[in-house]
Amino acid sequence: MPRISENDLIIPTLRLLNNAPNNTLTTTELISQLQQIMNPSVEDLVILKGRSDSKFSQIVRNLKSHNNFAVLNYATYAPKG
Repeated sequence: MPRISENDLIIPTLRLLNNAPNNTLTTTELISQLQQIMNPSVEDLVILKGRSDSKFSQIVRNLKSHNNFAVLNYATYAPKG
């Protein structure tokens, strides 16, 4: 099974955000929900060296880090506060 990429997560993430209260999810909520629907491979679930998160969770975090949704004009990041 091929590894999950950032591009693989765009549509599922938009669907989850569309159905979320106020169209908002925390990164932790997004990771959990995407993990349930994407069923990542064992390789995707490997914990990264020197980190406490998996390859999969890092890919999800990269969606924000790389500003994929802002660049595509699909969504914006709203920090807590």
